[in-house]
Amino acid sequence: MHLPMGRTERGSAQGLERILGSALFSTLLLYTLINMTVASPKILHPQDNTVITKDGKSLQILCSAQTKYTRFYAIYWLVNKTFVEDAYPDGRVTEQSGAALAVNMTVKQTLNFTSLQPEDFRTTFTCVVVDPSGTDMRHFSLFPEDDGDIRLIVIRDDEEPKQERR
Repeated sequence: MHLPMGRTERGSAQGLERILGSALFSTLLLYTLINMTVASPKILHPQDNTVITKDGKSLQILCSAQTKYTRFYAIYWLVNKTFVEDAYPDGRVTEQSGAALAVNMTVKQTLNFTSLQPEDFRTTFTCVVVDPSGTDMRHFSLFPEDDGDIRLIVIRDDEEPKQERR
């Protein structure tokens, strides 16, 4: 039997490459289809126009999100597009993780302020949740109200925060 040039025996590397390539393609296609059917993570709270606290007092902003993944997710806060520890090296503002609820995989991350300062009203806070199916994020800004309360404004995408009145 005469073999084509470059082949030394039946089932050589070229045939094996085709089989492995086909298997890899099938695996990637299956992975893509599975990920298309799994819902991306979704931030649930806080909602628009939530009144939180009064100026000068401590403040907690809870971010809760849903994910379908029990172990492979991350939820965190950004301050003007940087990590909280870098934005507040003095520790005046910190993050605190909440336990994941196994029923619907709600995950929580709290942004804790020991006291509010004027610069906090000129800052954009972003809650981010990431899992293998995607990413969701919301931008938040604090606006003082006439009565001294603070309103948290939720902004989608990369819009600039705008003050809203009741």
